[in-house]
Amino acid sequence: MEVISTIVQLAGGAVLTTLALAVSLYYTKPAYIIYFFQRLNTWRAGCTIKYVRVGEQQFAYLERGRPSKNQPSLLLIHGFGDIKESFCEMIMHLPKNLHLISIDLPGHGDTSIKAKADLSMEAIAANLHQFVGVIGLDRGPLHVLGHSMGSGLAGCYAALYPGEVSLLTMTGPTGIKPTVKSLVFEKIDQGNKYLLVPETVEQAEEMFNICLYNKSLIPPKQLLKGYVDYYMRPHVSFFKELFDAILEQEDVLTPLLGKITAPTQVIWGRHEQVLHISCVDVIKKEMTAPLQVDIIEDCGHTVPLETPQKAASLILNFRDKFAKKQNKS
Repeated sequence: MEVISTIVQLAGGAVLTTLALAVSLYYTKPAYIIYFFQRLNTWRAGCTIKYVRVGEQQFAYLERGRPSKNQPSLLLIHGFGDIKESFCEMIMHLPKNLHLISIDLPGHGDTSIKAKADLSMEAIAANLHQFVGVIGLDRGPLHVLGHSMGSGLAGCYAALYPGEVSLLTMTGPTGIKPTVKSLVFEKIDQGNKYLLVPETVEQAEEMFNICLYNKSLIPPKQLLKGYVDYYMRPHVSFFKELFDAILEQEDVLTPLLGKITAPTQVIWGRHEQVLHISCVDVIKKEMTAPLQVDIIEDCGHTVPLETPQKAASLILNFRDKFAKKQNKS
């Protein structure tokens, strides 16, 4: 009994020490807390972190499951200034037997980028196409899903490589000029050009307030500091350069919509303030491929984060509807 008592006391001491360390890191190194939860979510989602060389570049990505001839693999492409782990909450609501890959785009997360790289959507799509070929995603049916900038990229990819995309899901894609300006673009016109590249806690809080409809998801100030230190500051120059390129290509996807042949799903948050919901009307007008539009109530720009379960449900519904038709044919 004395041995058991000693072990319990040691365990209790270890817990207290861990808690004390966590509290200390929260206030002194909040970026470490961000990194910890990022890795925790990767584990909870059942994903494995992998790396592959594509030419002179190293790509980082998450993978779960194995390819199947009966259902398309799912390629997840994150948005501007984000990382592959941003889909983990949504991945937790997807079937574990579904093969999926979530990629760090060039210059984001752990994926490198060449100096003075071409930042046009067509060039990035070509880079992504190389990645798909190297890891073998082109050997079977493929469902490409993107969010925000990643969504615009997914659309460009489906238009440029139509034979390799079985299904396409776009959540709030860039590259479509809306008929009504969003709050973000109104602020850009007022001189706040890099609203989505925060360099201070206050700027990060403003960005999250605009991107999120559910304000309870906005991190406390200390974690916002960790977000700025971990995600933004190391990449500020590149993110500003990339954002300039996005603005120059404001309407790049619109003329390509008619070239998409894969059945397409468009998901938009009803209370989107980054990319105005009027973009949906443009998509409906320009697209000729089978189209399913899903509007999520009580949701802003960050669909995979704000409504991960709902988003996963809509995606699975879309897959069941169109993948089964493709299998029959």
